[in-house]
Amino acid sequence: MTTSILPSVLVPLVQYLDALSDRPPLDELGAHLRDTRVTLDDVRDFTIFNPERYRRNLVAEGPWYSLLVLCWRSGQRSPIHDHAHSVCAFKVLTGVCSETVYACSSCGQVYPLHTVDRPADSIVATQDADTHQVSNLQPADCDLVTLHIYSPPLKSMALFSITGETVRPWSIAAGSDEEGYAI
Repeated sequence: MTTSILPSVLVPLVQYLDALSDRPPLDELGAHLRDTRVTLDDVRDFTIFNPERYRRNLVAEGPWYSLLVLCWRSGQRSPIHDHAHSVCAFKVLTGVCSETVYACSSCGQVYPLHTVDRPADSIVATQDADTHQVSNLQPADCDLVTLHIYSPPLKSMALFSITGETVRPWSIAAGSDEEGYAI
């Protein structure tokens, strides 16, 4: 099911996603996304930005997936989060995505392991309790646009903080949490 006219380059990917009857293996999902030759121009109708926080724009969704274009202005980042019971693969369409991967200490606090800058055409794949933060740390006027697949659709997850706060559960309610964060 799509939310508007699906770009033709995404039709094979959405046909694959529509045929899912269970969560796909992470490497398979990443391979399908890698094989999709989508560009920023192909998803221009879905590139809608929010000046205050990154924005999720739904392209298509079905019982076993959601396909979204995420738009990030300079300085915008996701909360530190996991993916609960979902797999997530995304492709960088334009800009540089800074992904910081976290581990959990024995006292329950998260700490950063490393940050990798991922240029256009990079694929990032993560699942379940993998914990990371996605950021656009590039100079002003350098936008980041990514194409994300979640399977099954991401409806809940844990949010983390490096400042010692407790882990906060998050669940979707019309696309955002109670603070307006669209994950």
